[in-house]
Amino acid sequence: MSKETVDEAIDMYVKERMAKGKQLAITHFLANLYLKEQSEGIIECMRRVRGMTRYYIDLTKVMLNPFKGPEVAWLFSMINIAIYACFLISVEEQRMLGFALLSGTLVNGAYLILTMTRKWCDMHVMLAIYDEIVQIADHELETLA
Repeated sequence: MSKETVDEAIDMYVKERMAKGKQLAITHFLANLYLKEQSEGIIECMRRVRGMTRYYIDLTKVMLNPFKGPEVAWLFSMINIAIYACFLISVEEQRMLGFALLSGTLVNGAYLILTMTRKWCDMHVMLAIYDEIVQIADHELETLA
């Protein structure tokens, strides 16, 4: 079984698990693997599923830190712009510009923090789903052995 087929099955499980629930996703996941692989190759297929899923778990754990990535650079830029906007508010002639700049920065900063939080939560959900896939593959390997 090719890596692409295993990757498709994992992706299908993740999408179905998020939309339709655990039991239906497990049933479709196993049916997909058993239909695409002959009976003598299913053990190797389950090992490949387990290995690729563990790789995805490791990759997701690396990306789990919300302070890594481009969002942090944008957040620090927003903080610098907010500091400059506060300076502009203190200058009498530039007060309106400072208020406009500060309000826009606060809105964009809040949206950025919300996006980072949502991404962080989604990563935790993905880790839990990948762990389920490893458990499914381990269970199938135990029943086949």
